[in-house]
Amino acid sequence: MPRHLSVFVAITFTLLTVDHVSAQSPPMGRSADPIAIQAAALGGRIHGVVRDDVGRGVGDASVLAMGRTLALARSDAQGHFALALPAGDYVLRATRDGYVSTYREAVRVQTSAQLERNITLLRQGVRTIERTVSTASVGGAIALPPDEAEIVAAGDHSHSEAAWRLRHLPRSVLRDGSGPGTDVIGDGTDPPKRSIFDNTLGRTAHASTSFFAGTDFKGQVNFLTTSAVDATHGWLPVQWPRGVASVAVGAPVGTHGEWSVHGAVNASDLSSWVLLGEYEASESHSHAFRLGMSYSSQATIARQSAALSVPAADMRNVGGIYGFDLWRIRPGLTLDYGVRFDRYDYVASRFISPRAGARVTLFKNTDLITVASSRTVAPGADEFLPPASTGLWLPPERTFSSLISGRPLKAEQVSHYEVGIERSFGQIDAIRTISVRRFRHAVTNQVATLFGMDETSDIGHYYVASPGNVDFDGWGVRLSTQFTRRVSTSIDYSSGVGAWDQRRGARVIRQHAPSVVRPDRERLHDLVTSVDAAFPETSTRLSAVYRFNSGFSTPDPGVSSPVAAGRFDVQVHQGLPFQPIRGGKIEAVFALQSLFRDSRDPGSFYDELLTVAPPMRLLSGVQVRF
Repeated sequence: MPRHLSVFVAITFTLLTVDHVSAQSPPMGRSADPIAIQAAALGGRIHGVVRDDVGRGVGDASVLAMGRTLALARSDAQGHFALALPAGDYVLRATRDGYVSTYREAVRVQTSAQLERNITLLRQGVRTIERTVSTASVGGAIALPPDEAEIVAAGDHSHSEAAWRLRHLPRSVLRDGSGPGTDVIGDGTDPPKRSIFDNTLGRTAHASTSFFAGTDFKGQVNFLTTSAVDATHGWLPVQWPRGVASVAVGAPVGTHGEWSVHGAVNASDLSSWVLLGEYEASESHSHAFRLGMSYSSQATIARQSAALSVPAADMRNVGGIYGFDLWRIRPGLTLDYGVRFDRYDYVASRFISPRAGARVTLFKNTDLITVASSRTVAPGADEFLPPASTGLWLPPERTFSSLISGRPLKAEQVSHYEVGIERSFGQIDAIRTISVRRFRHAVTNQVATLFGMDETSDIGHYYVASPGNVDFDGWGVRLSTQFTRRVSTSIDYSSGVGAWDQRRGARVIRQHAPSVVRPDRERLHDLVTSVDAAFPETSTRLSAVYRFNSGFSTPDPGVSSPVAAGRFDVQVHQGLPFQPIRGGKIEAVFALQSLFRDSRDPGSFYDELLTVAPPMRLLSGVQVRF
């Protein structure tokens, strides 16, 4: 067993063992399970800890969720709580006598998924918040029923359902104010006439302040440092640390969906930036569509471009738009379809990548899944396109060029077809899913990525080339489970046969890395294991992915056949015990990655296997969430 795989298995076993023991033997003074009111339908789960302003757990706090249904949970002696809810959009609120309740958050619960929320309540006397409620609305005054008017006058501490609903009425109907309204109704006098300039300026300012005051913004700001080392040459640095600043902000649009904007910039010899805007409709709608637009830019200055053997004014820009829809035609029948358009200014063509799929319920908890897609990807696209899975999106950090001098870069065309059966079983706290699939890849101009070929490619530059075309027929099985309340795991095994049609460029590639040029027919075995763990007691989150394959390419010019090897991606998020802003959270982030591409990226099966000697990426920094 390779050393990487042995280490990964040992870490995974230790995490699962520790968590299993802690779940079986709860700490002194804490019940085995938090008190929770379970919803009647299968959905998702929200859990977390309620703490005071100094970090101590707050017991007997009420955590309410209002949306598709109304649910209540009370925290235990250590502040832990849990809510099981049907899928949909909810607003969370936490209250307790003796504390000032300032927490309110919109969340989206998805089927068979868990959300973690750590809530902070302020003790009375530590901070006082005065609220004046105005019953003036856009269209006039609102007459409150006597019981509800008493609730409003009572302040923010009533725990009744009616009071809670009043506190969450839209701000255009029930607004927070700092004093009497400026528009007095029925005072017997006419207000003085104002100029057009005053009206325009006043209305614009009012609209702007109403937008920011009435929108529940959320997002994150990242201050990161990224670098790379070469593990094959004694962990020598091949890319010195450089700073990256990124920001993401978003807000719900009523109950319809949510918009978000992501951006990042890298200020160094290699100047680059990325920008992504996206709108995603709520999954509770029959059409849960997603629309977006991305743009990335990379430029090198003269001092570095000479070392990279590229023109001094080299600049590359990539833009794309996309739209995908999850259409629930009826219970038991869902269509998944969409298309993406991309333009790479360094490749003389525009790319169209359509996708279509369907999920049909055969019988209870058993679905038939079909997928057909055609994806066109330019060499080096990994530097510019957003990742397939959620997470940090770094601006382009490396440059690339064709291995064969003077040959233009050509795009990779991947046609993918898949059919499978998926079955779910278990309770909501321990849901398990197993699936079996059959798939086929037909790839034209399969891209190979080569690092470490010379001194140039050891300082953030790599070469690309195509050994030919390949058809890959295979099958796979996947098992995912919520192992415990804190740990979820998945194992995905696939095997298949690749049939190659070599091209003229294979001869040049064989001179530098013979194992990249494959035999006419080969069988491969692939295993991807992932672990996601969350420990609310220490505000720690861990994510680890390990990929083992029997056919990785090697940089050794004396090895002509692929070798069995493994690559990994580990991320740790550690919450810090203070808040930069009210309701926010600050985390220390550390990541170590030897995978060059996202293991969940639906590209070619060979994209990672034909990446030779990728440098190991190190990433650390601070992430502020609000």
